[in-house]
Amino acid sequence: MITKKSILTEILTIPKNRLALVSKTREISYKDIVTIYEKNKELISSLENKCIAIHSSKREDLALLLAILDGNTKRIVFIPEDIQKKYLEKYYTQAHVHYEVSLDNDILKLKIILNTDIKLLNENTEWIIPTSGTTSSPKLISHTFDSLTTTVKKNIQEGDSFIWGLTFDIYRFSGIQVFLQSILSGSRLIISESNFSIDETINLFANNSCNIISATPSFWRKVLMSPASSNLCISNITLGGEISDQTILDALIRRFPEAKIVHIYASTEVGVGFCVNDKKGGFPLAYVIKGIKEVQIKIIDNLLFIKSNKKIQYYLSKDNMYNDQGFINTGDLVEIRNDRVYFKGRESGSINVGGNKVHPEEVEFLILKSGLVNEVKVYAKKNSMMGNLVYADIVLSNQKQDEKVIKKLLFKYCNNNLDSFKVPAMIKILKSIDITNSGKIKRN
Repeated sequence: MITKKSILTEILTIPKNRLALVSKTREISYKDIVTIYEKNKELISSLENKCIAIHSSKREDLALLLAILDGNTKRIVFIPEDIQKKYLEKYYTQAHVHYEVSLDNDILKLKIILNTDIKLLNENTEWIIPTSGTTSSPKLISHTFDSLTTTVKKNIQEGDSFIWGLTFDIYRFSGIQVFLQSILSGSRLIISESNFSIDETINLFANNSCNIISATPSFWRKVLMSPASSNLCISNITLGGEISDQTILDALIRRFPEAKIVHIYASTEVGVGFCVNDKKGGFPLAYVIKGIKEVQIKIIDNLLFIKSNKKIQYYLSKDNMYNDQGFINTGDLVEIRNDRVYFKGRESGSINVGGNKVHPEEVEFLILKSGLVNEVKVYAKKNSMMGNLVYADIVLSNQKQDEKVIKKLLFKYCNNNLDSFKVPAMIKILKSIDITNSGKIKRN
């Protein structure tokens, strides 16, 4: 009898024949998940006081591992598929990992890592999630089932009508959120894998009647460029992981006029901070003045600080996550214009050009606003005179356009709308811009 609060106890309240997970090759019902647990019950019981790491190239396996192991082990450490060896060893030592756990045809497999004892006071399983490390070295953040489900809506009757499309990796905070929202509300989760092309992912979603997709703005731009996107019938769109500028919001409104569009501010450190559903970039200044639900927001030296009433998360490295007032420095630079707060980029991601700071996102948004490109990546190139210069890679809106003419127009547009040190010294035209497994622009 399963009694401890966990994903599995929630699953037991959902009609057993309802589909839970759908991949390219398989359909898994909520009853099937319980069956997989029962099949591995004896081995799972031996992990009750252990710290384990889950590591798989298949999102489907990670979803199943979470469902059957939550509540049945002291600590679950999420290991990115593309992790560097130096970080892997650091994570295992820092988190006191005993076993690496995987699935092979629904059978649990254990690989011994080390044997050290650690006393954890949490009654529920501790979830250890790495930050993305987009602009700095990744850190391990401790979460719990409670901290990860504060915004999850658990309406099993209503959940039956929602079919989610998973575009994020489940070892990232954004992927965990989509997984938990889907499975705890009794919905269906369509799982695309990280090695799928955009068209493969779109076709998988369309063929399985997916009606909710959560993805980064960079991923959505690629979706909108694909002819296959016309097969999608979306009622709800969420954006997260990157800044949602007005160009991508307007493009989604044009393509999916009936869809509800929400962009979410969240991070591994903060958890889910707040949502914006007015289809405008940035967020209302009222959120700073009055707060939003259980979240308080401050802007100090143009940096966004967030405080939640539930102070649960912490760094495993023991670095202090909070300031004296309990606020977390998000590292995101913002500016106030009229009654709105807009994101400018990461403080740690700025480019130093002759002593002047350039935020890549600011230049990217300006170039996208020109209407001449569908995708853009701005980055630094070292220069002996200036320290760095600004470079830009672009994907044209119309592949048949004359490249020389477009470059000339873009340089003129940038010169008219940017400070001289922000104007790209070179613009390179590509067929596609790479994104990470998390759907973000690959900046390193």
